[in-house]
Amino acid sequence: MTGTMQTSTSRSAHRLIRQSRSRLLGGLRVAPVALLLLGVASLPAPAGATGCLPGSTAINGGRVTNSTTVSASANGGLAVSNANGGDQNVAVAGSGGLFGDGGNASAGNGGIADANANGSMIDLDNINSGNNRGNSIAVSGGASCGGSTVINGGTVRNDTTVSVSANGGTAVSNANGGDRNVAVGGNGGLFGDGGNARAGNGGIAAADARGGTIILGRINSGNNRGNTISVNRQKGSRGPVQISGGTVTNTTTVTASANGGTAVANANGGDGNVAVGGQGGLFGDGGNASAGNGGVAAADASGGAVTIGDINSGGNRGNSIAVSGGSGSVAVDGGTVTNTTTVDVSADGGIAVSNADGGDGNVAVAGSGGIVGDGGDAAAGNGGVANADASGGSVTIGDVNSGDNSGNTIVVGG
Repeated sequence: MTGTMQTSTSRSAHRLIRQSRSRLLGGLRVAPVALLLLGVASLPAPAGATGCLPGSTAINGGRVTNSTTVSASANGGLAVSNANGGDQNVAVAGSGGLFGDGGNASAGNGGIADANANGSMIDLDNINSGNNRGNSIAVSGGASCGGSTVINGGTVRNDTTVSVSANGGTAVSNANGGDRNVAVGGNGGLFGDGGNARAGNGGIAAADARGGTIILGRINSGNNRGNTISVNRQKGSRGPVQISGGTVTNTTTVTASANGGTAVANANGGDGNVAVGGQGGLFGDGGNASAGNGGVAAADASGGAVTIGDINSGGNRGNSIAVSGGSGSVAVDGGTVTNTTTVDVSADGGIAVSNADGGDGNVAVAGSGGIVGDGGDAAAGNGGVANADASGGSVTIGDVNSGDNSGNTIVVGG
């Protein structure tokens, strides 16, 4: 029993020694490799050995702004013209001699009034505010193994504003006859004619507030380009890439107006006037009598003429974004691309008011003719001639091109 147990113990001890020796030898073989790897990990790597750049990259392209403003005006102003007849005047013409004519008598009649508030002329050559370029951003080498690349392309803006006006202003013209005037024409002599009598009649009133003339050449605000962003990451780059293309805006506003203004012309006859024509002599004619009649009123507020050449605000391109290389996550927002074109042109007629009304309570007595002569004519409170024109003008516009625009171009490689 004892010998058997000793033999078994001896064999077990030998196996334990052999196993321990094997593990010890294995450990001695593995230890230098582990120590070597530990040393490599703890030592700094040579520059460019891993293909990764240290740290993060953040880029904001900023703002690229092109603003063109053209403002021209040749508007009519304010014109007021008065040639009204007076009130409560008395005119008595003298009698003619043996062979002479009686004198004419005129009291409180309107004269000639002319008011002009037209818009003038504007002539502009070609306007070019297009063909602009946004920011160009290029990043090579990529992010570090753990760093990030953040790019905002920025804002690219092109504003073109053309505001031109040659509108008519305000013209007011008055040539009204006066009130309560008395005109007595002189009697003619033996062979003479009786004088004419005029009291409180409207004169001639002309008010002109027409729109002017606008001539514009070609307007080009198109063919703009957005931001160009390129990221080329080296092999082994794993950091995330976040790109926002930014905002690309092209706004073109053309406003041209040559509208008619306000024209008011009055040549009304007055009220309560008395006109007595002189009597003719033995062989003469009697004088004419006119009281409170309307004169001639002309008001013109027509629209002017607008001529615009071709308008090109198209052919724009959005942001161009390209990402290549690396294995990290990529997030791309192409941004916003906007093209707005507004053309507002008017040559509308304005307001034209013309009055040549006859007056009230007027008396006209024509003179008697002689034995051979004719009696005079009498006119009282008759309307005159009124002409009001507020016609629209003419607008001519060439081709308007706001198309052929392209959005963002985004390419993400492997």
